[in-house]
Amino acid sequence: MRVKFSLILFCILFQSCNSQKKATPEQEQILEAAKANFVFVEGGTFTMGKNGVSIAYEHDVTLDSYSISKYETTWEEFDLYHIMNDLEIINPHHRGKIKDYGPNYAAKKNTWFLAKSYCQWLGEQLDLPIDLPTEAQWEYAARSRGLNVEHATDSGIIEVGEDDNYGTDTPVGTYQPNPLGIYDMSGGRPEWTNDWAVIYPDKPIENPRYDTIDVRKDKIIRGFHSLYNSVYIRSSREPEQDGFGGGFRCVCNQKTPIK
Repeated sequence: MRVKFSLILFCILFQSCNSQKKATPEQEQILEAAKANFVFVEGGTFTMGKNGVSIAYEHDVTLDSYSISKYETTWEEFDLYHIMNDLEIINPHHRGKIKDYGPNYAAKKNTWFLAKSYCQWLGEQLDLPIDLPTEAQWEYAARSRGLNVEHATDSGIIEVGEDDNYGTDTPVGTYQPNPLGIYDMSGGRPEWTNDWAVIYPDKPIENPRYDTIDVRKDKIIRGFHSLYNSVYIRSSREPEQDGFGGGFRCVCNQKTPIK
């Protein structure tokens, strides 16, 4: 099964690398905006997970600094990847007809393979080490560098009235970001991470990566449509799945801010 996954991913990446079109000035602006939307996250040590939440046991994690996109990847950005690599965009018949297929809405209907391929392709365009976030990077950013909060809102809690309308039927960035300036990590789309679904270790760990595990079949997903779900909750899907409404955002694994 692992070999099958690797071959599929290789084919996607190979096609991306060998059929690249030259960007127009308008397309270059989309790429530059994606670059400007990365938020620097200073590394540190935090307690990841929360006892009492299923399969989210507390353990200490130390992370290097990195940057993460303040928004989930939009249709405008995801479509650009397909267009520049001469691939058919996803559900083209929905453009201009269904609201949440608008250019500034978070892209959905993407497999883990497509999400990872997009992030690595973006890194090639910007000459930066861009990839999907690890699960630890995702949680650390959602919790504004590991704060003890249940939700990735501006206050870390759900404020009745103000936060009642969170959901995926609005453009990215509609609601207030968390204290780091990152949007929709609660109440947005479920987001792919780079990691296979594994049980957390019982000892402190530095820069955990679980993207080379052979015995697992699901990739970890973090964040959920409903704002009311705790930021600690974990879920997973097989990487070929694309029908659960999930999205993604990218990270830049550079220890200094992006210039």
